[in-house]
Amino acid sequence: MMRFCLAAAMMLAPFSVMAQGAKVPVKDVVARLVVDFDQDGVNDLLVFTGEKDGGPFATLHVFRGEKDAASGKEQLRLLSRTAEFGYGVYEVAEPRKGIITVESGNAQGRYKWDQKLTLAWRSGRLVVLGITYSSYDSVADDAAASACDLNLSTGKGTGKRNRAVTFSLKPVPVAEWTDEKRPTVCE
Repeated sequence: MMRFCLAAAMMLAPFSVMAQGAKVPVKDVVARLVVDFDQDGVNDLLVFTGEKDGGPFATLHVFRGEKDAASGKEQLRLLSRTAEFGYGVYEVAEPRKGIITVESGNAQGRYKWDQKLTLAWRSGRLVVLGITYSSYDSVADDAAASACDLNLSTGKGTGKRNRAVTFSLKPVPVAEWTDEKRPTVCE
């Protein structure tokens, strides 16, 4: 399993990504994962950058690896850039080939939550295929807790109290993802 924890980000040697006009400076990188998400034999790259003011939101830069037709050299091309892709991103991993998970959460304050997005390459684009989410109010009783585990490919999953749910949201391109797209069955 390929995994990258944010704690390890601070120990990395200086790193920056330059690809067809896109540059990501090392000081902005909070997490990255080198993975062949499109399964074409060339490594691709996911880079999460933090806000300029040190805020908790992360921007996801998706770079697709390609071979230059003339030289045969591998190069990266910026495929998409999604501002405020995640809040409190703390782990990016490839638990199995071609499947990527992005975990985020907030353990501070009264309202605590965890979210895991499952990403995969489908129909020529990187999409959000699944959402696992839980939250609770640390002051109120357990009845206020929210949870869901949803498969966007099937439109089925489990909601609060582990009850079966159906919903209409289909896989969402990573470039279009916002937390507001999370179905209300998670609340």
